[in-house]
Amino acid sequence: MTKMVPSEEAAVNPKAYPLADSQLAQAIQELVSQAANYKQLKKGANEATKTLNRGIAEFVVMAADAEPLEILLHLPLLTEDKVHQIAFFLIVGSLVGVVVLVQSLN
Repeated sequence: MTKMVPSEEAAVNPKAYPLADSQLAQAIQELVSQAANYKQLKKGANEATKTLNRGIAEFVVMAADAEPLEILLHLPLLTEDKVHQIAFFLIVGSLVGVVVLVQSLN
């Protein structure tokens, strides 16, 4: 995880809200690493949209430094239409635009 410096904070789009603090960002990074080991990860806005529509998404992480950020901004609207709970965290760092942890199908 890259450390957040003031110049990076200034570069974050103001639409990226809520922004995770450094302690929470580190916990999310560890969770994403563990999910990758269990092959429960989907990457990218298209995969996130598919998993949300299918109802198998459990946790969505969006990168605040994605360019352009507008590509990701439809995802919170999709979660409002669904019954399941999704937590969104916009963090600055070495992520692809969106990472989704999906339910285990076992």
